[in-house]
Amino acid sequence: MRPDDILPADLPEAARRYREAFPPGRVVTFALEGLDRTGIHAWKAALFLDDAAAMPGNMPSGYGYGATRDQAIIGAFAEVAEMLLPTLRLIGEPVVWGSYRDLSAERGASGVADPLTLCLPAGSPVDRDTRLAWTAARRWTSGESVLVPLDIAATDFFELPPGYQPFTPLITNGLGAGPDLEWAVGHGIFELLQRDGNGLGFRAMDRGIALQIDPADLEPDVRALMDRLDRDGIEAIPKFASDEFGFANLYVVGHDREGAGPRVPVMLSACGEACDPDRNAALRKAIMEFCSARVRKTYAFGPEEEALSVAPAGYIDDFLRAAQVSLDGGENRARDAMLSWTTMDADDLRRELADVYAVRSTHRFADLPQATVADTRERGRIAVERLTQAGFDVLVVDGSPRDGSVGVAKVIVPGLEVETLSYYRIGERNARRLIERGSPLIRFGEPSERLRPVRLTPEALARLGGRQPLLDTDEVDRTVGHLYPLYREPEAHHIGQILKRGGAAETAA
Repeated sequence: MRPDDILPADLPEAARRYREAFPPGRVVTFALEGLDRTGIHAWKAALFLDDAAAMPGNMPSGYGYGATRDQAIIGAFAEVAEMLLPTLRLIGEPVVWGSYRDLSAERGASGVADPLTLCLPAGSPVDRDTRLAWTAARRWTSGESVLVPLDIAATDFFELPPGYQPFTPLITNGLGAGPDLEWAVGHGIFELLQRDGNGLGFRAMDRGIALQIDPADLEPDVRALMDRLDRDGIEAIPKFASDEFGFANLYVVGHDREGAGPRVPVMLSACGEACDPDRNAALRKAIMEFCSARVRKTYAFGPEEEALSVAPAGYIDDFLRAAQVSLDGGENRARDAMLSWTTMDADDLRRELADVYAVRSTHRFADLPQATVADTRERGRIAVERLTQAGFDVLVVDGSPRDGSVGVAKVIVPGLEVETLSYYRIGERNARRLIERGSPLIRFGEPSERLRPVRLTPEALARLGGRQPLLDTDEVDRTVGHLYPLYREPEAHHIGQILKRGGAAETAA
């Protein structure tokens, strides 16, 4: 600990271990739950690096939530660890150069991840002969070393060789942290499962399948959570995403009832997601994450006075200075779309999100899986077993400190998919799902700039009937449309800066 840290006097032991694993810098933590009325604990943690010049714009920070203050603080520290520790680890790891074809000839096909199984962007020129930068992962079931492209393993451009252009935007999906690597893997693998199961069924593609819940099927604390929201005038809508692999994959959206709020309109866009072997555990997490998202969006994208009301004196200015490179390089579309939302009144934004709240059918909560699971390590073991039985390969990039004081992992499961509607990343699973639904997002015929081939192995193409599916990127963009801020968000406090300097007129200038 440092004398200039801003920490609770009784920092939880798990958070202390994360703090000691961080590189030199000042840590600031503070509570956020005062920005809403749900009673769920929410905390923010941020690390101001002493050597900020080494990674300009890198501002590791995290949000945590939970039923207790300690759970929220630990979660916030874990997110800081996920943002920074894998980058520090990968920067020092050797890079292997070559194509999949050449490297698999040297090491065997099982020693190299096939890029055609890694959910490439539709129309990507990458194939088995493309020269890529690779790093070592571990096959979790056997401990064998497996090369994976840095494009998938990395979470920040500091991890890439100078001048290297990744074949897809770097994403953090699959990151996990915990007291040890096995815990971190369990955390990361369920994030992958969660997004693979809901990616084509919520947000702009919400199917409107609400959970039909008998209160008798709820554990007491979950029932109390839902009752609290109801009393507070918050219409929480739990929805069904998937039960594939025997897991309860669900999410929660919702809005303040008329006359009950919201404090800041943008909190109406909150969503909580979960995937778990047990339906009550999944619903508990999704509700708490929904409540946390209401607070997070208020803090990050609301008027500046909202953030100033909870942050320590000087923190916001310090954050903006440290993150300015990221703010300046932020995505204009995300900034402009979020700015539009923050300048709407609550009624207009509620109408904007009507399809997200819509209920078109129901799924019985009692029909979802139920299990007794001790902790995240056991959850991870169950997930690895079921994925392996289904023919998937679980690969782990170890992002932990070299002394193993805490565990951080990025889990990669070739064949599981994310980011189809944001980055056009799509493979066999999402192509099949869209084809079976008769979705206009998949077309057949001649490729073009608009109709981009889904990159598949010959075996996957054969399983889909031998016809080359094409992703209609114009239709993807039309589908996402005004809901883009549900997929991509600007940097925290960027919107507050713009509103302070004159609002929407500035972005139009």
